[in-house]
Amino acid sequence: MEFSRIGEHTIKCVISEEEIESLGYTLEEIMSNGERTQEFMNHIFDLAEQKFEQKFNLGVKTVRADFLPDHTLALTFSEHQGSQMMEHLKDIVNGFLDSIPPDKWDELKKESEKEEQSDTDPSEQVEDVTEVVAIFTFSDMDVFMRFSRLVTLERIPANMLYKYQGKYYLIMTLTNCTESQVLHLSVLTDEYADEVAVGPERKAFLEEHGEQILADRAIETCRICY
Repeated sequence: MEFSRIGEHTIKCVISEEEIESLGYTLEEIMSNGERTQEFMNHIFDLAEQKFEQKFNLGVKTVRADFLPDHTLALTFSEHQGSQMMEHLKDIVNGFLDSIPPDKWDELKKESEKEEQSDTDPSEQVEDVTEVVAIFTFSDMDVFMRFSRLVTLERIPANMLYKYQGKYYLIMTLTNCTESQVLHLSVLTDEYADEVAVGPERKAFLEEHGEQILADRAIETCRICY
């Protein structure tokens, strides 16, 4: 288990599945977003305070879970603190972007350059691009609908909506998003979403155990209805 600080308002913990089990939890419990999930997150936060020998006066609003390639789990705790809101948003965005593979932006740049060329050969397009999936958690449908109305991107990424244990989950594919688009979504997320998770594992869990509300264009559909 490894703890680190990301900026002034964010702390991060990287923990393996074996370490999670040694604490008395399972991955399924953590991903279910139930009481055991909250209990686990509180425990990790207590361990962070012990690690840094400091009592954090954080009003934790965002807890993001990222599944890393080496099968470890990265938990990022971010605070919301009045006048320091901009610094907080910067920490969230930086951490959010860090979850995208290092070579991802280079791949997107190459794809963009090819699209601008009218004589682009489809066979030359980049293959096997790593899929970047983000899951946004909302307390209720009304909050999600207000969020959807404020998404002003010209091209909204593919998205779908699920319900699980009384909460709503927006699954969005950010594979072809630019940094400015991610920033726009991050600002809205901090205001409306309870949590942000990045990784296909959480998506697979929701698809298996959750109730599908909208299979496609959830943001666009709810924005019209609101």
